[in-house]
Amino acid sequence: MDNAISIITNNLNSENFEKCTFSSPRSKSDELKSLVVYKVQSSQELKVEYRYKKHNDIKTVKKIDFINNELPNFLAGFKQCHLKSSNEDIQILINSKLKSKVVFSTGSTKVSKKHNKTKKYLIPDGVVCPFLIEIGVMDKYGKVKTNYYKKFRQINRFLEMVDDLYKNEEVDSLHAVDFGCGKSYLTFALYHYFENIKKIRIQITGIDLKEEVISHCNEISRKLHFSGLKFVHGFIHDFTTDDDVDFVVTLHACDTATDDAILFSLRNKAQKMMFVPCCQHELNKQLSSRESEVLLKHGIFRERMTSLVTDTMRAQLLEACGYKVQSMEFIDLEHTAKNILLRCNFIDRSGSQREEKLQQYLEFKKEWSISPYLEKCLYEEKFIR
Repeated sequence: MDNAISIITNNLNSENFEKCTFSSPRSKSDELKSLVVYKVQSSQELKVEYRYKKHNDIKTVKKIDFINNELPNFLAGFKQCHLKSSNEDIQILINSKLKSKVVFSTGSTKVSKKHNKTKKYLIPDGVVCPFLIEIGVMDKYGKVKTNYYKKFRQINRFLEMVDDLYKNEEVDSLHAVDFGCGKSYLTFALYHYFENIKKIRIQITGIDLKEEVISHCNEISRKLHFSGLKFVHGFIHDFTTDDDVDFVVTLHACDTATDDAILFSLRNKAQKMMFVPCCQHELNKQLSSRESEVLLKHGIFRERMTSLVTDTMRAQLLEACGYKVQSMEFIDLEHTAKNILLRCNFIDRSGSQREEKLQQYLEFKKEWSISPYLEKCLYEEKFIR
């Protein structure tokens, strides 16, 4: 192990040093999963990130103290150490007898730039973003925490979809409503996007049923000085506003709650909407098709077909109301099965176009023997005739 200590010490003291990662803990019960040592501006110090099972800690330590006091313990506690510098990579493998095997690789194995592009996010990793720090996704240095990287990608994916709607829009101010905002990761992201990236004055109201969540989100909003962002407690079908509404977001609202959000959007003449429906109970018992009896007799197939029929019904009815509707994958299926997003943009279809869309819906409705809540409300409020 003395050889490994010498190699790591020399690397830590080198100008070319970038980072050192200890991984594969020798004890499976150890709370510490891995450890990453980073170079900092001061040549006498190091930044150490301790990656535990449930959280990460970051400390700045004296380099000499780390080498003399902590390094031998980490080499004894982990099976692998990876040293990365600007001119070489070194892999150190430590067996149960604490004997080390060292593998060197140089920069000759560089990957073509064509296949090594870093994805450009609207909110980049490594750049301090106050709201992401406050909600726990980033550390104070602007680095995304390992166990929050999926959430970080989800936030950026959501903003990319919003950006597609608004990148060519020239407006001074907007009012958005986010139904079922929950912990409000995406609500805060939406405010940041309009206020700080697009430089558009934005007012956002987040609505949810959990009072303690609403209180917590309002506290964060005040701390961040997001003066145009507020959160209120209540049901979707009870919420009203006297202000014009431009944009409505509803993610994972259960069953017909998504339909209530659609109806709110139509009543308030919202130009744009984004929905990610959740459980689709309403049509599950209604669904019937002679041609699809073999499929529908299986519970899991019926459940999935119900989701598809429900989303298709909503998309077609919205097109009959004058919107262009796009269906797209929100996030990877590995994160959640509820990943279909409906993105809607009002384009003011002609009367004949709306009638054509409605007739297509009625044929679809007949095919599956459905009578949805949304259709009934749209007829009652004369959004369709």
